[in-house]
Order: sequence, then structure tokens, then C-alpha cells
Amino acid sequence: MGDLSILASASMAPAYSIATTFGIMIAAAGAGAPLALLFLSIPVAFIALAFHRLCAVKPDAGSTYAWSRIVFGRTAGAFSAWIVVLSYFFGAVAAVVPAGTYTLELLSNPQIHLLSPSLVEQPAAVAVAGGLWVIGASILLIGGVKPTANASGLFLWIEIGALLAFVGIAFAHPIAHGAAPVTSLFTLGPLGLAGFASATVSAIWVIDGWEVSSCTSEEGKGTAKDPGKGGIIGLVATTALTLLCMIAFMRIGPLHAFSDHSSDTLAYIAGQLGGGLYTDVMIAVVLLSTGATLWTTQLGLSRIAFSMARDRLFPRVLTDVHPQFGTPHISIATINVGVLVVTLLTGFAPNVNAQWTYVLDTETFVLGLTFIITGLACATHFLRAGVPATDLTRVVLPMIGVVTIVALLAVNFASLAPNVQWLAVGALAVGVVYAAAMRRRLVPLEQRPAA
Repeated sequence: MGDLSILASASMAPAYSIATTFGIMIAAAGAGAPLALLFLSIPVAFIALAFHRLCAVKPDAGSTYAWSRIVFGRTAGAFSAWIVVLSYFFGAVAAVVPAGTYTLELLSNPQIHLLSPSLVEQPAAVAVAGGLWVIGASILLIGGVKPTANASGLFLWIEIGALLAFVGIAFAHPIAHGAAPVTSLFTLGPLGLAGFASATVSAIWVIDGWEVSSCTSEEGKGTAKDPGKGGIIGLVATTALTLLCMIAFMRIGPLHAFSDHSSDTLAYIAGQLGGGLYTDVMIAVVLLSTGATLWTTQLGLSRIAFSMARDRLFPRVLTDVHPQFGTPHISIATINVGVLVVTLLTGFAPNVNAQWTYVLDTETFVLGLTFIITGLACATHFLRAGVPATDLTRVVLPMIGVVTIVALLAVNFASLAPNVQWLAVGALAVGVVYAAAMRRRLVPLEQRPAA
């Protein structure tokens, strides 16, 4: 249970999430950014209940994909497979870009000065630095879930300690002109409901990651209920820490400055608190957080690919398990080669900000879809099993989560850039074609290997 909770929290990566998304949320909702995160945490917690309930009765490394296939049939299962793979794949790439950026920032600061500061603004250099993180994550993941959890736990405790220290310093800091004190946080922001909805959708990225625990449900030593419980513990604890950080940090600078520094928010915060050593420590903390979320995301993706290969959606070679480490090493290596290739391709983006935005907007959309699919699968499964429609944790709350996230994605879709809209629609269209082509390859449920 401890390992599962750590994996969930480390995958949510509070420092990394704040560094990459806080400025974007403030640009959309101003002082209402923390409220947007709090608002979103409620339906996502309801979806977490769905993961917990399904893990307990249908433990499977495929998680959302497997449950969708079991509940809705082959076509829906194949479509869900495509959406889930996209979600985790873009999530891994989205972690790599900031990893590259903050690595170059750390190595180019005046105290270390191993690299030129100009490299931080070059997409190609960021892509190469991020690619090195992908290779390192592959080695750790092949070594096993337990070593991954141990490394994640070490990084996570350092991250939590550093963030709490910065929170204390921020609360002791005088409120800056144009900043947002605690009393001003209960607002929709200057752009009204549209801006608040946009910030809430962006918060999906902040609050994502806890569900990775469900992908380890075939590897745990505890009960089938542990993966779901671990995810809920990680979700609640890490969201609370992130909210505390947001509230504290918004006191130390004008709101527009956070928007202007959306690509390096925590570095800006450290500068406001005094710079120097604070900046170096903050950059190091973001790197630790980014590394943890990178390999936990890849952990989930490799397990999902393993489950799909077992069902013949992917080549069966991806089901090979390492004789010493007990990990799906072929799946891990294959996934990471793909992530590495896409990471290097992002080096051709016009600038680092565009490099990050393309990935984040697409990832947020498909990630919301995986939550919707899981909530629907949970309610449908238990209704078919004879559970009353009034059952709170198996039907009612998961469906409230589904309806809320559907509404948020619909409102936000209109605000996306046209190229991102086309990318999202294209991803869905490819998923439909993929489902039609692959549905017959799926192993019948009665012949499916046991988890």
C-alpha cells in the first residue's frame, strides 16, 4: 500500500505540475486558479472511486482499456486501447520537454556553468536533454517496480520537504503589489466562466497520475483493493499539497507575472523569494519531480501495452517478462523507443513554448476521455451485476464525475487553437478506424489469459 501510494503521488508530481501548469491556469482564471483545481478535484475523486471499485473486482494491468473491453465489448475495447495509449504516450512526452528544459537551466546557471544559457531556448537542445531522461527511465523501469517505487519515494520525500519549506518562506514574505492574498481566491477570475472552465480543464494535467497504481494490480503483494486505495490516497494528499503551494506562491508576485513565466513558473517564484541558492534548489526539485512522473507514466504505459499484447492488439512479444526482474522488459523498451523518437521530433518545433503547448493541449483532451470511459465502465458493470442505481460509490458518484468532465471538455474544446482541435478530432477518427480494424484480433473473453 505504501509503494502504491508513493507511485500515485510521485506520478502526480506536485512540483512538476506547478512548474508547467500554474502559469497557464492563472492566465485563464487569475486568482481563481486554486479554486479551479479544488473544483476539479471533486469529480476526479469520484472517478478515482470508479478505478478503486473496478480494480477490486477486475484487477488487470490494462486498467481503463481492459475494463472497457470487458464491459462494452471488442469495438469499444479497441477504441479505448487507442485513447489510453495516446493519453499515456503524450503524458510521457509532456514530462520529457520540461525535464530537458530544467536540466539545461541547472547546468547553465552561473554556479555550474557547464553549458551555455542560450541552449535553454533551443527546442533541439531541450529534446536531446529530455531524450537522455527517457533512456535513464528505461533502465530503472526494467529493473523492477520495487526499485522504481523506492527511487520515486526518495525523490518524492525530497520534493515534499522542499516544497513545504518554500511554502513557509512564501507565507513569511510580504504580499507583493498585484498579488492575490488568500481572501481573494474565491473567484471565477477576470475572464468569467469561460476562463474558469479553461483553468479547470488545464488542472486535469495537474491532478493526473494517481491512476498509475491501477496498472500494477497484477504485481502487488496485497489485496485487489490496494491499487485503488493507493490511488485515492495519492490523489487526496498530493492535491492538498499542490493547493497549499498555489495559495502560498500567489502572494509573492503580481498575477500577470505568473502568466508571463508560464514555462518556468517555479524558477520565477524562487527568484521572487531571493534567487541564488533558492533558484538552484527549486530547479533541482522540479527535475526530481519530473523524473519521477516520467518513469511512473512510462510504467503505466508499459503495463497497458503488456495487457493489450496479451489480447493480441499488440505483438505478443510485448508480453515477455524478464526472468530476473519480473518486468515486461520488451514492452518497456519498445514504449521508450517510441517516446524517444517523438521527443526528438519535438526539437523541430518553432520554440520551446510551442513545443510544450502542442503536447499539453492534446494530452489534456485524451486524458479526460480516459476518465470518462472508466466512470462509464464502472457504473455499467455494477448496474449489470444487480447493484442498485442508487449505490453511491459504484454508480452515482462515478456518473457525476463523468457528466462533469464531459461538460468541461465540451466547453474547453471551443477555446482550443484550430490546429489542436484538428489534432484532437483526428486522434478520435484514427481511434474509430483502429477499433474497426482491430476488434476481430481481440482474444474472446472466455479465452483471455487470467490476470
